[in-house]
Amino acid sequence: MKRFLSVLLCLALIALPLLLRCVPALAEGADIQTANMPDEVKKFFASSQFDGWTVGAASACVIESSAGSYYFAVAQKNGSNVLYGFEYKKGQYNYWLKTDKCLPQGKGGFIVRFNSGTTYFASGAVVTFGDGVSITFYREDDEEQADTALIAEVNKSGQFHVRAVFFNHAWDEAYLTSESITYYLDEGSKKATVYGTVETNLRYFNLSAFPRTIKEARNKLTQAPAIPAGELSAQKIKFTGGQKFPVYSGPGAEYERATNGKASVSTNDWIQVFGSENGYIMIQYALSSSQMRIGYIDQGSLPKSANVSALRFAWEDAEITSSTFLTDDPLNSQTRTRTLSVGQQVKWLSTMGGWVYVEITGSGQPIRGFVPASVIRKASAYWQDYAVFKNSTYSASATVTVRNGVSAEITVVVTGPASWSQTGTDNVTGYQVYANNVPLFVASASKVEMNSAGHYTYVDGTAALPTGTTVLGLCPIHAQSGMQAGEMITVILNDTTK
Repeated sequence: MKRFLSVLLCLALIALPLLLRCVPALAEGADIQTANMPDEVKKFFASSQFDGWTVGAASACVIESSAGSYYFAVAQKNGSNVLYGFEYKKGQYNYWLKTDKCLPQGKGGFIVRFNSGTTYFASGAVVTFGDGVSITFYREDDEEQADTALIAEVNKSGQFHVRAVFFNHAWDEAYLTSESITYYLDEGSKKATVYGTVETNLRYFNLSAFPRTIKEARNKLTQAPAIPAGELSAQKIKFTGGQKFPVYSGPGAEYERATNGKASVSTNDWIQVFGSENGYIMIQYALSSSQMRIGYIDQGSLPKSANVSALRFAWEDAEITSSTFLTDDPLNSQTRTRTLSVGQQVKWLSTMGGWVYVEITGSGQPIRGFVPASVIRKASAYWQDYAVFKNSTYSASATVTVRNGVSAEITVVVTGPASWSQTGTDNVTGYQVYANNVPLFVASASKVEMNSAGHYTYVDGTAALPTGTTVLGLCPIHAQSGMQAGEMITVILNDTTK
């Protein structure tokens, strides 16, 4: 028995190589149906990772341009479609691009062509394209009509940028620049140009996110705003596309992050940069056509060629003078990120238009944002207001200096006739001060002198101001006739007191 098994085993071992020779070798890699594929590209698609994939007969093309030579191919498997690009360098085509974002997904066929020259379209538009590639997709159940197509031009740097998109059986057309989309819809019956930042780089172009209607474009496209006068300024920097970075309200992960800790910025849209601080850069970017956000991202996200200055902030103590709100979008939606109460202490950082940039610490994470300039005051702040009175007898000029929002220093210079220097005349001897029509104190003359210009009376006084004072009334007191309400000097304060 043992001998029989041994003989059987030997016969099996002898026959195995013969059997293996009879089994056909299983091919690895993609099913390549196009005839013009360079050998190095064939080798690329021969990898086992492309098992089950197909490169159709018309879905590959060589692009010869002034920027160089390129080879494009669309690989398909079970309704998944991926565009591959190869650049000709040092005598061969080298892998350069992979993206599925620019292609429609689903079962069907692709035609990839070299594209250049003047093209006439269904809308009647006549467009001249530079050297580039056109990619047309036919759905499996509608081979007679193109479902979607796009044309991308190559620039001198070897970057392909989408110039045109066709959809809805190619009757609807859209022509792109980096700052606008022009639409011809319903076979050319509707035309509109919508302005805003547009991602056209083929590497990052996202067909599913592309606005296919004028209304959708108006809701999606945005432009970087002009920064109003103030201490903050920004520059628009083009980041490497196709990336997302977390956004914090301040320069560090310890600062509050909006959207329940999920705030982020896409580099496929415009980004303005204000400056750098502690390894982060302060930016502004769009969330939608009606909302923007100012925050911070890691400085390492900047393109290597970008030159960004350091941020310089005041870091002064300040307080909120009226109930208000904090926002990270002062120039558009003014979305409220936090409510602030009267007397709340903040750090005054900088200004932008009618807004003050502040930092708030305390319970929880620190946060930065903007508050209206009318509701904040520096702890060391003072301001001055002026008013005058004049009649046929005399004139008076009042200066009110409010310090720290709690006290006022009042100086009135009265210019009267020379006769007022004589004893017994009805000259001005002081002023009754009213705060919001409530008597406050009497400011008496501190100095009287005569010079070549006439008689001068200096009236000085300092007093604490009641909370909420907005108006000071200075009623003159004459030596003989007393107070004269008709000669009142009214000083409107530019800010309110605590």
